[in-house]
Amino acid sequence: MVLIWLFVVLIITSSYTANLTSILTIHQLTPVVKGISSLQTGTDPIGYQTGSFVKNYLINMNIAAERLRGMASITDYADALTKGPTDPAGVAAIVEELPYVEVFLSTKCGFSIVGDQFTKGGWGYVSN
Repeated sequence: MVLIWLFVVLIITSSYTANLTSILTIHQLTPVVKGISSLQTGTDPIGYQTGSFVKNYLINMNIAAERLRGMASITDYADALTKGPTDPAGVAAIVEELPYVEVFLSTKCGFSIVGDQFTKGGWGYVSN
């Protein structure tokens, strides 16, 4: 009988510990940026590839140019995202063309696409 009660107490303790852990860590797993609309209404800095049309596109979406930070490479993307929006060299998000984002995500772990993807003309393929 004592073994059965010890087993039940072990299960209850494990369940309690798992629930407590998930309650304390779930807020860290949800992204702060929900999509382009949260970037428009927020005040956090946003990264983009230097020389891309994305800068003008974001300015046309009423995002202040002072919030935009140009970046030259995938390494810059990772560094700025890791530092976060509170660091002077960090950003809350990177807005970029999907092929470049896929290359970035294939080489760097720990980052993901959030929100709805929005489209802008510019990519086309033609066969001869």
